[in-house]
Amino acid sequence: IFFSFAAVTPSIQGPVSEGSRLLLICSLTHPRGHEFFQWKHLDSAPTNSKLAVTTSRNLEGHRSQTGPTLEIPQVSQKDTGTWECSVYG
Repeated sequence: IFFSFAAVTPSIQGPVSEGSRLLLICSLTHPRGHEFFQWKHLDSAPTNSKLAVTTSRNLEGHRSQTGPTLEIPQVSQKDTGTWECSVYG
């Protein structure tokens, strides 16, 4: 049994300007060559109890949704938050 861990790295380090092109790269510690990548955008919404509720958002308008690289052609406010890469295979 092999375990591989994924890490997401942005193509732009530091603050990202609205309208910029951004690539998110999902890197594996032990790639095997036949992985399936799934991207998820997690939005955090404040609640009365001061806890964050996490929801996933549709990734329409973003390219390579099942590959190791997710392209956001023009970053906007709706892209703010945490991006998660899950790897299968």
